[in-house]
Amino acid sequence: MYNVFKNALKSDYDLKDMLNKIAEYYIKGNISKEEKEELEEEARTNANPINSYEPLETQLNEAFERIKSLESRVSILEGNSTEEPTEEYPKFKQPTGSYDAYNTGDKVTYNGKRYICQMDGCVWNPDVYPTAWEEVKESE
Repeated sequence: MYNVFKNALKSDYDLKDMLNKIAEYYIKGNISKEEKEELEEEARTNANPINSYEPLETQLNEAFERIKSLESRVSILEGNSTEEPTEEYPKFKQPTGSYDAYNTGDKVTYNGKRYICQMDGCVWNPDVYPTAWEEVKESE
């Protein structure tokens, strides 16, 4: 089974699905813990972000929502609104395309913890791709 995964990691795949399959086969006893860890690392390293995006219709809907949000923020900055600016560590929202992927320095709150993104074009949450995120400790 290990060799099947190694071959599959040479093609296009959805990272989250691949990690779930690796975990499933580990739980079933079809691969060792060492093989599981090696496959997970290789899957994260070779993952193509474009394969993790949702269908185009969803991306367009999200883009329109983002445009509305940006228009509101511009209005606040221009002094045309009394709304408060958004919080420094907004709740993590699963990106649906390159237009809303997280980039280096972006801040989020995920599962009650605060994180700063460590790479550009990140479409994965801290659980799926932990090396893309740095947890912010309370003293910072």
